[in-house]
Amino acid sequence: MSDLLPPDMQILDSGAARLVAGVQQTDSGSIGHLRFNLPEKHNVINLEGWQAIAPLMQRFAETDNIRLIVLRGIGGKAFVAGADIAQFEEVLSGRPDAKSGSDFDRATVSAFDAIAACPIPTLAAIEGYCIGGGLGIAAACDLRLARMDSRFGVPAGKLGLAYPANATHQLARLVGVSEAKRILFTAANLDVAQALAIGLITLAAEAADFEAALAELVTQISANAPMSLQASKFVLDNSQADSAEIKKRLADCLASADYAEGRRAFIEKRKPNFKGS
Repeated sequence: MSDLLPPDMQILDSGAARLVAGVQQTDSGSIGHLRFNLPEKHNVINLEGWQAIAPLMQRFAETDNIRLIVLRGIGGKAFVAGADIAQFEEVLSGRPDAKSGSDFDRATVSAFDAIAACPIPTLAAIEGYCIGGGLGIAAACDLRLARMDSRFGVPAGKLGLAYPANATHQLARLVGVSEAKRILFTAANLDVAQALAIGLITLAAEAADFEAALAELVTQISANAPMSLQASKFVLDNSQADSAEIKKRLADCLASADYAEGRRAFIEKRKPNFKGS
C-alpha cells in the first residue's frame, strides 16, 4: 500500500481494505492522507469503508502537530463515485427489516459528520467522478480542489434513495438551498465550471497543473500556525458557539509559543517555525 501514498509516510492501519491512510512528516509539520482505493469501480465505498472513516479522522486529529488532512481517490478517474450500491443490494436482500440498510445509513452519516467535525483543516483533492456519497465526503471537507475534467452529482433520485440529511444540509450550506434543490431534483452531473460558479468547489486546475496546484495549496496551509487554523475553523463552523468557548480559543492562540514565534519571525523578517503549541 505504501506506493499509493507519498514517500516517507507513516502508514496507518485504516481498518478497511478499500482505504489507505498515513501521516507524512514535512518541514512544516504532519500531513494526514486518506486515499479511497478501488479504482476499478471508481472508488465506491463499502460498509467496512464507511465505518472506518470516523475512527481514522479521530486518529488524524490526535496526531501531534498535524496541519492538514488530504482526502483523495486512487487511480485518477474518480474521487469517490458514491456508496457501493451492489453491496447495498446484497445486504438488503432477504432482510425485510432493512437492518443492514440502516447500518449502511448510519455509517455514511457518521462518516460525513466525522469529516465535517474534525478540528483539523481538511482538503478534498478531486479527480474525475465525485458522485453521491463522494460528493457528501467532499462537501464535508473544508476545501475542495478539483481537476478540470471532474464531474459532480447526486443520483439519489434516479435510484429511489433519500440522500442523507447531514449531507443534504452541508450541500445547501455550500451552494444555497435553491442550487441544492436543483442538484438533487435533477440528479444531473455538473462540470467544473458549473461547480465553481455555485461555490460547490473552492479551486480548479488543469490536469497538467493539478499536482503542482495541490502541492502549493498544501504548502500554503501547512506553513501556518495549527492553533490559529483550528480556531478559525471552529469559529466559522460554529456560529452558535458559546462566546466563552470562542474567547478561550482566541486566548489560547495569544498565549501560545507559536504566537511568540510568529511575532519574532515577523520582526526578524524570516519564515516562522510553528510547532502547534
